[in-house]
Amino acid sequence: MSNNYPVVIYGASGYTGRQVAEYLRDYRVPFIAAGRSRARLEEAMKAVPGIEDCQYEIVEVEHDVEALAKLFRGRRVVCNTVGPFARRANTVIEAALKAGIHYLDTAGEQIHVAKVRERWDADFRKAGLLVVPSMACMYSVSEISARYVMETEGIDSLDMFMYGVAVPTQNSAESIFDSLMRDKARYLVDNELVEYQDLDVQNVLLPSGAVVTGTHWGGTSNPIWFHGDPRVRNCKMTVAMSNPQLYKRVQELERAYKVQLQWIPEEQLMPLMDKLAANMTPAMPPRESRHVHRTMDWTHGRGTNVAAKCTIYGVGGYLQTACLQAYAATRLARGHIDVAGFRSPCQAFGHRELHAALRTHGLSNLKVERIV
Repeated sequence: MSNNYPVVIYGASGYTGRQVAEYLRDYRVPFIAAGRSRARLEEAMKAVPGIEDCQYEIVEVEHDVEALAKLFRGRRVVCNTVGPFARRANTVIEAALKAGIHYLDTAGEQIHVAKVRERWDADFRKAGLLVVPSMACMYSVSEISARYVMETEGIDSLDMFMYGVAVPTQNSAESIFDSLMRDKARYLVDNELVEYQDLDVQNVLLPSGAVVTGTHWGGTSNPIWFHGDPRVRNCKMTVAMSNPQLYKRVQELERAYKVQLQWIPEEQLMPLMDKLAANMTPAMPPRESRHVHRTMDWTHGRGTNVAAKCTIYGVGGYLQTACLQAYAATRLARGHIDVAGFRSPCQAFGHRELHAALRTHGLSNLKVERIV
């Protein structure tokens, strides 16, 4: 195996991983497609558009710190797409630190983001390396909208929303169940992280005028990213999906968890939760359509006597995720970075730069309004 492959896609046989490969191919960046099954990796890479014009190698590797660190040595960055991240990411992060490379993942679990900051920030900062969780449509795009809003001086409170037409993968569903059922979700109030008491189901008014159902969706990453920012006192985010049955199912599971499931021992509970997730969504959904799978992320920012709003119209949540991962990995592979430690996507790479990457690939456009 040559050292001329600066990027490792860990979990390359999955739905997200193979799309990251597609965008790395577009950026002309050689990569290692890594995972636990060579046969599955080979099958997945064959499905990547333009793969015949792509420089890559396939490596089968165990989910083990030493095995992963051996693979990572000589690389520049790992794109980790293997969830649920709250359960599985620490092994990959430790291996990245041991091998001396940067770390990106596609997590949407708030508890994972918070624990990465607590556990890994100091070590990665000392090593001069970046550790950036949640480099994905959930919740990099919403952060981009918030950063545009904060360009208006005096904004100190962020009301954030996302709406998507999407079919979650099985791993995504497992992460959703972990976040909504087992972990305490938090939002930012007067500079403090405060726990939600329930799912906080509410109606959401879309920019189009339609009304849909939303929840805190596990709290999202944004309250963690803005916690400690001296400009931001309050930050709360609500996520809505096009399928109302998804929310009905989640509410049913929340009730079942509180009444019955939470008393089941951990070693029995996790397989049961994963089985429920597998029954809710296909392991490998069809590739997204730009005419169907559309997203909206918007932030309303308020200060004492100022207000601003940024709305981002996007297509293909998983396509956006893959594009963001590939863009960030390309910059790291080429050495274009001057920060270290735990960082949000926008802190690491810039909100204007991240949105430019999405817009260049036809995946989003935005509107910023200074209200008062």
